Amino acid sequence: MSKNTLIFIVDDDPMQLDMLKDHLSAMSNFNIYTFSNGEECLAQIDKAPDIVFLDYNLSNKNTNAMDGLEVLRELKEKNPNGEVVMLSGQDKIEVAVDTMKYGAFDYIVKGESAFYRAEKAVFNLYKLAKLKRDAGFYRILTIAFGVALLLMIILVIYLKSKGLISDRAGWI
Repeated sequence: MSKNTLIFIVDDDPMQLDMLKDHLSAMSNFNIYTFSNGEECLAQIDKAPDIVFLDYNLSNKNTNAMDGLEVLRELKEKNPNGEVVMLSGQDKIEVAVDTMKYGAFDYIVKGESAFYRAEKAVFNLYKLAKLKRDAGFYRILTIAFGVALLLMIILVIYLKSKGLISDRAGWI
């Protein structure tokens, strides 16, 4: 994740939107956009948000609106590198499993600890991004070491075939 993390918050409850935005803004200097429905969020997906906090139930005002699971699928299809954290008032394991199955990073039940959990989700996403960067570095380092070892073996074989090195030590 970059220094200027872009966060989308999608919730049809304006109070929830404002409170989560205020809480996350107090954490750091995030670029935060809020949306009252999934369609508005998907219209702005070209901005490639790093994190999307997405309400599971988005159809309170418009019965034709996409629900959170539909929006999640679209988000992961259009922005596979972005992470989605689902928010819901439902404390059902089946709902949480469904959201994880479709690519959500975390599932947070709305309540007293929701904002703290949202903060922890952002922190964990930063740790995950660092681990991915480190893994990429170590992968490159391992490949470079393997290539260097292979070149050394080839050099030894070449020098031995030319008679420039022998099997016996010179002091014997």
